Amino acid sequence: MRNPATVIAAGGVVWRDGRDGRQILLVHRPRYDDWSLPKGKLTPHEHVLSAARREIEEETGQQVVLGPPLGIQRYDVRKNGSIVPKMVHYWSAALTGPEREFVPNDEVDKLEWLPLDKARRRLSYPRDVEILDALDRLTPVLSTLVLVRHAEAVKRKEWDGKDTNRPLTEAGQASAERLVDVLAAVGVNRIRSSDAERCVATITPYAAELGRQIHLHPEVSERGYDADPSGLKGMGAQIWKPGKITVVCSHRPVLPALSKELGLKVGKFSPGAFLVAHRLEGDQLVYERFRAP
Repeated sequence: MRNPATVIAAGGVVWRDGRDGRQILLVHRPRYDDWSLPKGKLTPHEHVLSAARREIEEETGQQVVLGPPLGIQRYDVRKNGSIVPKMVHYWSAALTGPEREFVPNDEVDKLEWLPLDKARRRLSYPRDVEILDALDRLTPVLSTLVLVRHAEAVKRKEWDGKDTNRPLTEAGQASAERLVDVLAAVGVNRIRSSDAERCVATITPYAAELGRQIHLHPEVSERGYDADPSGLKGMGAQIWKPGKITVVCSHRPVLPALSKELGLKVGKFSPGAFLVAHRLEGDQLVYERFRAP
């Protein structure tokens, strides 16, 4: 007998800093008469980062940017008359811009901004308090990096032109389109890439959505790295810009050396896979890896 499928959900701790310290946004759900952190289930084929941001904005009406991961909750829920496991991923969710007007709905009828201590006492579930307590350990974020391997490209043996012009496959193009919501969820505002077509094409949909140019770095291309591996030196200072959220798209052979230059320890990347890294005070790094969206 097969185990029931796990229900996957995502959400976050929405916060802002005010004159009297940090405030946390809690939601009241009339169905359960409880106070909790905003969250919700993934839609089919939705990336977990995209889902977290979407659910937060749908439940609260507020625009956020996701920061470091705060933890995962695991517990059982009732679904269609059966008890099934549920897994909820949480991230720090910083409020961007002024607070927006909230319109009550069937799922959430009230919001309240509370100081950290009051929010801990108001939350209805101890598991939510544990997630909230992780926030202070993982904020503030000084800068963020998204490191991407280009999406699936036409195979070398099937391409007659210059390797630097080798394009994405249809599947790779679809992956690049799905990457748009993911990069938006973490608030990417600087776009860097190898000058190879397959890298540029991977992040072009997001650049177009944002209305930004892609800054090309030939030194992180396969050709550039092979010609001069020392060209990666100094990339850390260029990429880790205070207050910025930067995406860099490169190639499988280059990524290990590039990661090392950026202070990261990572293994192999499959096509379209990416890493999100956050630099905290004291040069602490928090990062997580994802497969292609």
